[in-house]
Amino acid sequence: MKVTIEELPESRIAYFRNVGEYGEKQNKELMENFKKWAKSNGVFDNSTILGIPQDNPEITPKEECRYDVCVVINKDFNVEKPAHVGEFSGGKYAVFLLDHIKEAVSEFWGSIFTEIERNNLSIREQPIIERYTSQMIDNHLCEILVPIQ
Repeated sequence: MKVTIEELPESRIAYFRNVGEYGEKQNKELMENFKKWAKSNGVFDNSTILGIPQDNPEITPKEECRYDVCVVINKDFNVEKPAHVGEFSGGKYAVFLLDHIKEAVSEFWGSIFTEIERNNLSIREQPIIERYTSQMIDNHLCEILVPIQ
């Protein structure tokens, strides 16, 4: 699996959050609602959408797990409800491009730590992120960004 390294800047974000068990249905519904909001507020077309699971479901009770869908916005952008404003801390990430289908994503999660080790990388204590552009969505692709030292 090919990996590239990227340094992401600290950024202001607009986001929607789901609290509860992580799952395909919940995440898909959140993403659809967020895309509608982003389109109606003019921040969808040339943007990158990030999906950020904030909690480890092995440690956090499933009903308390937080999943954010967000887009980077400029400092002057007025964020309309129901979106929230937040900060993305940025940093160095190992980037993996994959098919956005259940099997490929499951396979990735099963091999992530082997891939990190194989590439002599070490993980930082921050969420692993899913990243999408409208072009990637059209081609059924996504990127997984793993925070590294």
